Amino acid sequence: MTIGEATGTIMNRQHNFFFNIGLATCALITANAFCWDEFDCSISEEREQHYETTIAKQDQPIEDCDTGVWLPEDPVLFRPFVADPREIDYSIGWRFNDHAIGKNVIDVSFGDTVAFYRWCNVGPWKGQLQIELEGGLWAVFDPLHESSPLVNADYYVGVPITYAAGNWSFRLRGYHISSHIGDEFLLCHPGFDRRNPSAETIDFFASWDITSEIRFYSGFGIVVHQDETFKDGRFYVAGGTELHLSQLGFVNVAQQIYGRPYYGMHFHFQTKRENHINQTYVLGYEWGKLCGLQRILRVFLEYHDGYSVEGQFCRFPTNYCALRFSYGF
Repeated sequence: MTIGEATGTIMNRQHNFFFNIGLATCALITANAFCWDEFDCSISEEREQHYETTIAKQDQPIEDCDTGVWLPEDPVLFRPFVADPREIDYSIGWRFNDHAIGKNVIDVSFGDTVAFYRWCNVGPWKGQLQIELEGGLWAVFDPLHESSPLVNADYYVGVPITYAAGNWSFRLRGYHISSHIGDEFLLCHPGFDRRNPSAETIDFFASWDITSEIRFYSGFGIVVHQDETFKDGRFYVAGGTELHLSQLGFVNVAQQIYGRPYYGMHFHFQTKRENHINQTYVLGYEWGKLCGLQRILRVFLEYHDGYSVEGQFCRFPTNYCALRFSYGF
């Protein structure tokens, strides 16, 4: 067997290993959803009741308004995906062995959401409808070279319209994203063929909270316009699942704070990238408030396999592990 064949075999086994983990986790989550009463929780009865009435409440919209609220100071109606590499939040991490960027990479993000207006009791399901503005920046640096040069930065602005009723929530979003290669990176790589990845996209996602701890979601997107110098696939689909293990966590009622471990999977497929499906898995611990906007602090391990998510490098196959910290919804 040649070295190339051996390497291909190892990569295939690695890919199959993580894919099987994903399938097994889906089966476990589904079993938990329909056999929850048989699960022997170690958490006390009082704490379990508090999770059902308090933490579950963070996923439900307010019901005490007749028409609407300007600049609502309440939790978002459609929560970001915890395993999505392009989640809107504040974060920092250290990647190991990113085949597209480098063996050691520092990735940071700055992103937030502003809710402009929330309508109450909308539609036959008496749900909540909200219009928002999102902005974000994702950047990657090479920390082991002199001056830690910026490799790539992606800039994002979006206008989501979200709706939530009961255990269901939906998001219709239009957004712009553009990518820029770092100046120092270009100076160190004079032969790099710089392009101008820039696109306007519309996507739609639906999310279902089976319980206060188990969530499934999926959706699709259409690229309506993109720069001529960097044409990418016009359609994509994505989906995933999240499991928040409240029975292994804690609740401090006096401080209005809780903590619990969590696990998430996110899958993304885009046309013109048929050789791989982006797969991202996260495992970590989260701390959140039971009042106010209910933002969450997370520390987690991340594994990504598929294509790079960094701008012009998005056609480069890669896989990497990372240790990350994030703060957001």
